[in-house]
Amino acid sequence: MRHRHKQFLGFVVLLIVVAGVAYLAARMAVVQVKTPEAQPIQAPPTVLPAPQPSAAPAKPQVEPNPSAAVLPAATQPVGAESAQQAFRRGMECLAGEQFIKARRELSAALFSGQLDDSQAQKARTALADLADITILSSRIFEGDPYAIQYTVAAGELLDKIERRLQLHVPSSLIVKINGMASASAIRAGQTLKLIQGPFHAVVSKSRFTLDIYLHRPGLEKVYVKRMRVGLGKDGSTPVGSWKVALGRKMRNAIWYPPANSGITLALQPGDKDYPLGKDGYWIGLEGTDPNTAGFRGYGIHGTNDPSSIGKAESLGCIRLADSDINLLYSLLYEEWSTVRVEP
Repeated sequence: MRHRHKQFLGFVVLLIVVAGVAYLAARMAVVQVKTPEAQPIQAPPTVLPAPQPSAAPAKPQVEPNPSAAVLPAATQPVGAESAQQAFRRGMECLAGEQFIKARRELSAALFSGQLDDSQAQKARTALADLADITILSSRIFEGDPYAIQYTVAAGELLDKIERRLQLHVPSSLIVKINGMASASAIRAGQTLKLIQGPFHAVVSKSRFTLDIYLHRPGLEKVYVKRMRVGLGKDGSTPVGSWKVALGRKMRNAIWYPPANSGITLALQPGDKDYPLGKDGYWIGLEGTDPNTAGFRGYGIHGTNDPSSIGKAESLGCIRLADSDINLLYSLLYEEWSTVRVEP
């Protein structure tokens, strides 16, 4: 009996062990197939743009004129008849207040050299009036290739604007045509009219005249006006090509007498016999051809003797009346403006 009882107990223990093993196996299976807890979806890391430099201030507005269209240049007349036709068209345009077309046609006719004296004089008179209207005023006309409308940005200076845009005109011209008190009167947001230069001059010794014209490479030549000059006695004003010398254009200039003047001391504004006129304007010239390259000390200036205008009485320089030298000084630009002296 005891033996059977032990067998029975062993059997029960065995059943318990088997049941426990089965239970543990089942638990393990459940653990292995249990779905992992859902994880929150992670967005990809944000990629920031590379740091950018601070935005530059907006560039000032520069426009050729209120209308984008530029009128085509007049065809250069090649004969007397075509020059006279251009002259007639120009006068008709002037009568119709088509100022830029009139300026273009009349300049082309005049520069052709094919007009008779009467027509040439009428063309010069009309073109001088047109220069006052279209160039030397604050107005900008449709189709004018020489005029720029410009809006001043904060901190800008007039001289720097001129140099950056390579206008090749003195800042004094910008002041003059915009009715400004001075170059320092410029302010942010101000709209200015700018002129693209340079201006040039042609002196006729036989006529005692100085003709001014505006010409920028790629654009038409525009006649501006004529001035009367005084010249060197005994033909002492050299014929040939010159340019306005760098650093030798000044106001209230000291006058250093040439050796043939008979004067030994330099003269300053206010001195007796100071010869350069009320404001002492001096536009120094530098020779640019074989005939003029060796000359020194020549220039264009005002005069204390208005009666010498139209005569050959100077020591060789080119004299102008005070009102004319004032304007010419505001037009000619160092290094870029040329002066041609013809017989």
